[in-house]
Amino acid sequence: MKKLKAVILILLVLWALGRLPFRARDVAELLPVRTVLIGREGKMITVDVGAGAKGTGATLHAALDSLRERVTGKVFFGTAEQVILTEEAADVLPQALEEPAFRPAAGIYLTPEEDLDPEAAADYLASHSSNLTLIRCRALLLEGEDPRVPVLRRANGGFTVRED
Repeated sequence: MKKLKAVILILLVLWALGRLPFRARDVAELLPVRTVLIGREGKMITVDVGAGAKGTGATLHAALDSLRERVTGKVFFGTAEQVILTEEAADVLPQALEEPAFRPAAGIYLTPEEDLDPEAAADYLASHSSNLTLIRCRALLLEGEDPRVPVLRRANGGFTVRED
């Protein structure tokens, strides 16, 4: 009983001083991401999550940091259902597979489209998901296999996914 009282007293003191190890977060501050579009402009990597939220950097991590600095609130990648790389940024695939901010179950795609709208792609891909996820692609590479990344293309005013 004395131990319980001591723990409660410590928690009350920490709460009063604002030093608890967890913080409340206003959900309105979160910017949930549906689709991450990774591209390249010259030597710089770009990250576009829609709604005008973009970041640029020399590496994928730097581009994500740039994105976080430019938006109001906290970018939340835990809701991202897909990561799309343009053909120019295909070499960034290993960085994307290792990025801890991305959801391992997110689908992975390539696209030849340079001006793809992440929000429009998200609407299409919500009902046409791929079997290749970030974690599955990573496992295939570790096994020495060449993953067949699905290709997202514009077609007839919409999109199509082809697994070559």
